[in-house]
Amino acid sequence: MEIFIAVLVLLVLIGLSNILNRFVPFIPIPLIQIVLGVAIALLPAGVHLPLNPELFFVLFIAPLLYNDGKRTPRNELWNLRAPILLLALGLVFVTVVVAGYAIHWLIPSIPLPAAFALAAILSPTDAVAVGAMAGRVHLPKGIHRLLEGEALMNDASGLVAFKFAIAATVTGVFSLANATFSFILIAIGGLLVGALLSFLLIRLGVWIRRLGMEDVTIHMLLQILTPFIIYLVSEEIGVSGILAVVAGGIIHAIERDRAESVQLKMQVVSASTWSVILFILNGLVFVILGVQVPDVLSTIFENVSFNNLQVLGYVGLISVLLLVLRFLWIYLFWQGNELLRTKSSIGRPRFKDITIISLSGVRGL
Repeated sequence: MEIFIAVLVLLVLIGLSNILNRFVPFIPIPLIQIVLGVAIALLPAGVHLPLNPELFFVLFIAPLLYNDGKRTPRNELWNLRAPILLLALGLVFVTVVVAGYAIHWLIPSIPLPAAFALAAILSPTDAVAVGAMAGRVHLPKGIHRLLEGEALMNDASGLVAFKFAIAATVTGVFSLANATFSFILIAIGGLLVGALLSFLLIRLGVWIRRLGMEDVTIHMLLQILTPFIIYLVSEEIGVSGILAVVAGGIIHAIERDRAESVQLKMQVVSASTWSVILFILNGLVFVILGVQVPDVLSTIFENVSFNNLQVLGYVGLISVLLLVLRFLWIYLFWQGNELLRTKSSIGRPRFKDITIISLSGVRGL
């Protein structure tokens, strides 16, 4: 009963955040939702939700990234494949190495493998946060697509780096060959499994329709279950569930574009249903984040083992380091394009564009 009431309270806060945004439109809705989450958690009888990472990924990240895969223009992603891969793969691993050594040097009490693990957590940008930010801040079209593509792809590289950093911390053994092979297996395997499962689920819907079952609710239920099935099966196999749901969304978009096998009524119901689901899930992500903030901060600031000012200083220095690394990486990529006379799909290098992309690398959750 407590969980049910907590969920109802969070849903009310999502609605309240949109009402408040009408009066203060200059404040982004995600920020309002985080503040409301903090406020409800600080009340004497406030909401306190234990955060289960596995449940969070299945319940929120799977459908949100599946939807991103459906709506992201495939041609634009393909045209931006080089910068996306350099950010999603190259920048992540450079960040893990450079930031890992920097964190270990800055805080010697953190072992080097653990520092690499922390850097791996911080290295990927977050697709949900990027989408929410882009909804409020006008970004040039090419930069927006680049950030979307990077956020969709870089979780796999970040998770692989984190996995091997943790293994090195526990066992004291690290193999670059094993790490590289594991990344290729997890990433490519996730894309293939996601595409295959999405194709099979689409075929299942077609088969059901051929049996004469044209009820939109049945097909809508199958569509809602699709990202959860893809994510859970992929993770159980041992490949990237994140990339799998992205690939599944892309396959769904390809099938939707064909349109002959999809009813107009189904398209209307699907668009309406997903708009409600995404509105609720996006809101819950930020409200739950706000609910977690007081407990996290109290754990740090009430612990006598930590010097609070020193902790804040470390956070600031590491944040600046991440921004500088990102800026330099993007700058070098664009300069390399100029030297090789390679035409970039996002234009010539300009300080303003490089700065925007650097500052837009939202870390999110």
